[in-house]
Amino acid sequence: MTTSEIIGKYQIESKLSYDTLELKKDGTYEYESRGDSCWMWSDFSGTWELKNDELTLFHNYSYQEETTEYIEKLDKFSRDFVIFEVTDKSGKPLSEFEVKYSISYNKSQIKKTDKNGIIKFDKYDIVSGGNENVGIQIKYLTNGNETSQSTTVNGNSDRIILRINSEPKTIDKKEKYLFSYKNGILKSVDFRYVDEISTYKKL
Repeated sequence: MTTSEIIGKYQIESKLSYDTLELKKDGTYEYESRGDSCWMWSDFSGTWELKNDELTLFHNYSYQEETTEYIEKLDKFSRDFVIFEVTDKSGKPLSEFEVKYSISYNKSQIKKTDKNGIIKFDKYDIVSGGNENVGIQIKYLTNGNETSQSTTVNGNSDRIILRINSEPKTIDKKEKYLFSYKNGILKSVDFRYVDEISTYKKL
């Protein structure tokens, strides 16, 4: 078998997915992940190598660390207020940090943390079986630039820890995915984009 025989476009044999892999002559590839939910679709590319019936896809990419982390807790005895604890990445309290806590456009509380990074908000009445989410709005600095963020938390939470990473790092990742290629049949061996060993047919 020669390397040129494997060049071409392949599609996964699955009733729940329409993934395709295109192996190009110049040693690059393009993979389109098309599962049953469009929210999980993704495309990526890189270089490929074939040795001893083993196909390796190399995928190098970068991403930035998360700038915020929310940890929600329920205490043993519930209260009519929620405690917000705001810290930096290392756990140091952030004082004078403003948080908006709201359940609707006309029901909101805006407060700043004390010297210990603490805020207390009155809980809103949550209708049983209704939407239990409460809105959070914050502003903070990311590498010197102001960033605004809106998210939701559970309105029944008794304590919420918010960690701010104001200097997120860029992480470089190098991954490789393994396939077998024997007698013209391409199969995934170690490939995190599929749940089990999958066969790909040449188009």
